[in-house]
Amino acid sequence: MRNILSELRASLSRNTSMTISLIVTMTVSLLLAAIGLLMQAQAERTEQFFGDRLQLQVNLCTDNSPAATCVGGAATDQQREAVQEALSTNPEVRSFEVRTPADNYERAQEVLGQSESGRQQLETVGPESFPESYYVTLEDPQRFDGVVSQVSGMDGVGSVNSLRELLGPLFEILGNLQWVAITISVLLVVAAILQVSNTIRMTAYARRREIGIMRLVGASSWHIQLPFVLESLLAALISAALAAAGIAAFMYVVVYGYLRTTLDQLTTWIRWQDAALVMGYTTVLAVLLALIPTLVMTRKYLDV
Repeated sequence: MRNILSELRASLSRNTSMTISLIVTMTVSLLLAAIGLLMQAQAERTEQFFGDRLQLQVNLCTDNSPAATCVGGAATDQQREAVQEALSTNPEVRSFEVRTPADNYERAQEVLGQSESGRQQLETVGPESFPESYYVTLEDPQRFDGVVSQVSGMDGVGSVNSLRELLGPLFEILGNLQWVAITISVLLVVAAILQVSNTIRMTAYARRREIGIMRLVGASSWHIQLPFVLESLLAALISAALAAAGIAAFMYVVVYGYLRTTLDQLTTWIRWQDAALVMGYTTVLAVLLALIPTLVMTRKYLDV
């Protein structure tokens, strides 16, 4: 074991610049891959919160609704039934989901509870301040004028919102950021694999005499490979730790420092639990990126 550790220290001292270069390349590739995974998690969280195919949100009147169709106050049972009948018989509507005031209040707690100002707003309202809502899925997302014109003027309907117009730009931005991060990450992963291969090749060439002597005295292939494997594994773990630090900085500054305070009412944002899961994935990826090329290349170049 002492001989292996001494060989590892000697190898690191000889290849310091290449090891640092490998760590930097792997760190950047892992960080970009992690951001791509976080964007995917955010898209899934937003879809889960709003519904991935919902195009319209029909809100019934409450006691405080300012719409002209709400002059009588909160929607009555008769008005509620009329709106549901209109949605059920409209050929443009595929289906609709009913959310009670309690459901909407619970979702408001998820969104507003992400920031201090939002929590202060919730202290002054209760479930009775929220309307009953119908989340409508259309047969054709491009054809919604008929539904809007039919229900927006009905008594008891406070407002009709297009979730597609509201969430479309968000999903588009998340999707574009995710693919950009993943594309760049894949390119850098390829660069990291090539760099690992070149490092092994150059190190094996520089130590060809030592390796030849070890072969002559009967050293096993694994004994010769182990310092190279440990060197790559050490670089991978350092890269994973640096990438995890970058993920933590991203969560602290961007997500918790900006998104959850400035855009807290738009959707529910990713949490530290999501970041921890992504850190685990990137650590596994880092180990695989280091070990697989190392094992393949050592078998090729150490057969002297």
